[in-house]
Amino acid sequence: MRITCEIIKDLLPLYHDNVCSKDSCKLVEEHLLTCEKCRNELKQINIEIKMVDNTEDVKVMNTIAKKWKQDRFSSFFAGIFLFSTIASVGCVVAYNLIGSYVTAEGFLVEPFALIPLSYLFGLSALLSGVILGIMAIKRRMVNTK
Repeated sequence: MRITCEIIKDLLPLYHDNVCSKDSCKLVEEHLLTCEKCRNELKQINIEIKMVDNTEDVKVMNTIAKKWKQDRFSSFFAGIFLFSTIASVGCVVAYNLIGSYVTAEGFLVEPFALIPLSYLFGLSALLSGVILGIMAIKRRMVNTK
């Protein structure tokens, strides 16, 4: 099967950015050895990329990346806050539902482990809530500048 220049033109941007597969790269290189037209096309791609002033694009992408990172952290701590709150309340409710009783031998049987778990989840919810609050205040201060 003969590879046409149209196929190579489709592959040239990928070849230029080094994102095509090894087989495609080899195919393009073999074709470029024999085709002056496609070599000129590759040179034109190089010239166009060098000519484009993409500093504004870089600034926009950096802003988006920063916002994305902030949103990721906010979502992470919001998830911790929500899970910890539900788990803490769930431990208290489960402790009260299960209840405690004294066996015939005089031993107290109760789901005591739920009490410290409730405190632990409550502390986690409190800390993540504080972190979320600090992040919101910081974001508000940055946005007002």
